[in-house]
Amino acid sequence: MSLMGCQHCRTSFFPLFLIFLALLMSSCASMKTRTTQYTESVPLAREGQYEAAALIIENAKDDYYGEKDRVLYYLDLGMLYHWSGEYAMSNEMLTKAEIAIEELFTRSISQGLSSAVLNDNALDYAGEAYEDIYLNVFKALNYIGLGDIEAALVEIRRVHIKLNILEDRYKEVIEDYNSSTGSEGILEYHRNRFYNSAFARYISVLLYRSQGDWDDARIDRELIAEAWETQRQLYSFPMPELPQAKAVDETNALVNIISFSGLGPTKHADTIYGDSGENVIFLTMEGQNKDDAMRNLGFTFLLVPDVKPGLHFKVQFPRLVSRGSEVDRIVVKFDGTAVADLARLESLDAIARETFLIKQPLTVGKTIIRAASKNLAKELGKDAMHQELEDKGAALAITGFLAGLALDVFVDASENADLRISQFFPSDVWAAEFLVLPGAYHVEIEYWRGRELMFVADHGLRIITADGPNLVESYLLR
Repeated sequence: MSLMGCQHCRTSFFPLFLIFLALLMSSCASMKTRTTQYTESVPLAREGQYEAAALIIENAKDDYYGEKDRVLYYLDLGMLYHWSGEYAMSNEMLTKAEIAIEELFTRSISQGLSSAVLNDNALDYAGEAYEDIYLNVFKALNYIGLGDIEAALVEIRRVHIKLNILEDRYKEVIEDYNSSTGSEGILEYHRNRFYNSAFARYISVLLYRSQGDWDDARIDRELIAEAWETQRQLYSFPMPELPQAKAVDETNALVNIISFSGLGPTKHADTIYGDSGENVIFLTMEGQNKDDAMRNLGFTFLLVPDVKPGLHFKVQFPRLVSRGSEVDRIVVKFDGTAVADLARLESLDAIARETFLIKQPLTVGKTIIRAASKNLAKELGKDAMHQELEDKGAALAITGFLAGLALDVFVDASENADLRISQFFPSDVWAAEFLVLPGAYHVEIEYWRGRELMFVADHGLRIITADGPNLVESYLLR
């Protein structure tokens, strides 16, 4: 791929330059991530007003979610419907998101042409890898709430399938991109270190156990323990007590509590500067956090065949920022008596960051190459314009100078990071299992921050049976 090969066209560049300027000016609306819909809906969700938050998202569809943002709309609503207990509606939205993600992933390479002119905000949002994985987990929980165990198992199996092919999918995309640029090896892929979800396995143990499928329950129980052995960077906290994978005495009943706290990560923009050398672009950043930001980026330079020295430009990349959870202890009470403390089972926040890195080389490479091409075209256009206008008099030369300054502003403004991400996935998963006598119990779950009792989730009277599954799901998105 040559970024410098059009210099012989210099004298005929002015008309193309004007088209390029008009395109940039007319495309401002699609070049930035829109987040106004979250100003009120996120605080409402944190306070447990899920229906009100969902209503805001529904009303924002026409103004803040375009066709290119449909995956984001389906994910936002799907999760809010889940928290509202509208399980069928949640599954409808999450299924639409899943179908669109699959469709858009296969089109991501063909859309590279439009992103080369504008930026990734102009493209269809195809979801983050962790969103695609966990939407199936929440669909499984929806089906459990609807009493459909078989459908829930199908969703959990889809989680395992997606994890098995996650690295290969992005490796293939990066190889396709390298091939499309004519520069094999220009981008390298990041090895995936998340291939076994303890949370998904935990749910499958409960599902298999409820069907008397003890062998599969035992296998998945062992795989939960394996997650702590082989993925320590993601499971850095103590392993909770694992669910049983054998029958218990008929006079007792197993109860499982799964709870969620906090909200998943959001995205912020890091501004990076590119300077071209011979066949290479060097990346630098200013500010006190520059070393951490560059490490997160994973790149300090990128080999770009045929690029020449002299380009200097600004680019932006998205960075995941944890919102985390204020909760540090969760207590379960039956009939007013504490029966269990929940233990952390999974950090969706950590997994979101890990899977985000798999796509990072493609995001960085496309952005740098796009910005370099855009800035080269800008400089050639400015040179051609200045030359043509200078020949026609000083007044037009001044006009050309001002137009060049305007173009510098528009090109810089066009390089905005794509900050789209669903706002309503949780940060942490907690779980506990314990034995009680079958019967009716008043269930309360307390959420603590240090010595402060933040919230009591009252789940009312629950009937606990010997054959289960006796699953209570609770959440506080703070």
